[in-house]
Amino acid sequence: MSEENKQITDGELKHSIFNEAKKLGSLKDSVIQHAGTYGINQIEELLPDHKAMPVQTINNEVEWVNKLLSKVHKSPFARVKSLFVDITDATLRAKGYVKGKEKKEHVFELLKRTTEPTTIYTKQKLDRDDIIDVTDFPIVTWIKQEMEQKLNEELARAILIGDGRSNVDEDKIDEECIRPVVSDDDFYSVKVELPADMITNNDYNEFVKTVVKNRKKYKGSGSPILFTTEDVIAELLLTEDSMGRLLYATMESLKSALRVSDIVPVQDLEGFVRPTSDGKTHTVYGILVNPVDYSLGADKGGEKGLFDDFDIDYNQYKYLLETRRSGALIKPFSALVIEHVQ
Repeated sequence: MSEENKQITDGELKHSIFNEAKKLGSLKDSVIQHAGTYGINQIEELLPDHKAMPVQTINNEVEWVNKLLSKVHKSPFARVKSLFVDITDATLRAKGYVKGKEKKEHVFELLKRTTEPTTIYTKQKLDRDDIIDVTDFPIVTWIKQEMEQKLNEELARAILIGDGRSNVDEDKIDEECIRPVVSDDDFYSVKVELPADMITNNDYNEFVKTVVKNRKKYKGSGSPILFTTEDVIAELLLTEDSMGRLLYATMESLKSALRVSDIVPVQDLEGFVRPTSDGKTHTVYGILVNPVDYSLGADKGGEKGLFDDFDIDYNQYKYLLETRRSGALIKPFSALVIEHVQ
């Protein structure tokens, strides 16, 4: 074969390989398919091994978890008794005295609520053989970090809206021990109803008006945080006036209008319906609360504990992360639950 014919043949071969790569979707597969054509069989043995990329965790959005847990009030006691005296009744007002008339005593009622602790845990296991064989990834460290993340996520969810499990589920977190803000008694968590036609008319400025008008019912500490969804935030930021101009061009202007210190999106709130017994659907669009008014209590040793053990029968390492906590709002009227009722 002449040098000229050889060059043409090589060119045709390259053209064939690249055309076949387009069909197969892989240059590697095309090269392997044509390996015998240019004298190297099993050329795949010469290709470099696959390189592992860093493991990326797929999880729900959890930024709100740290914002909530970092601000709640930490109590060194797990068993909490809340005591209140309501002196707002008109009969408790100071009275004028008329000479010769009997002076009247006023009587007030003592209100009490007790909250007991419950245990929340997450458990994992790994075969010892796998721990030894996995040499390019710190699997034990990663497992422990994942356990702590999931424990924090579950605790934050239980505080804000409950864990979502049914009452007969043996894994349910007791709501008498970790009391969800969204369903707490009206003495602590005030329920605010949005206009019935707000969703029908897609008029989210009514959301802002409702929050502002009912802000007087909030008696919590300082400026609250609005926990809501990305959809609600988007609708609020896109709200326009009659001239088509944005009413709230920035998050800061929206916070100012709502009189909140922060607006935090919570993925678990998307489509969340507050459990009730009235037969109606109470869809929650936002929760206003300052986490410092929520007490998260734990006795010494109950804060958070990581335990590991080796099972010689099954050659497995087992890991347990648990916490024993109580949780409840401790200030009357310290939360507003903004909901649409149908």
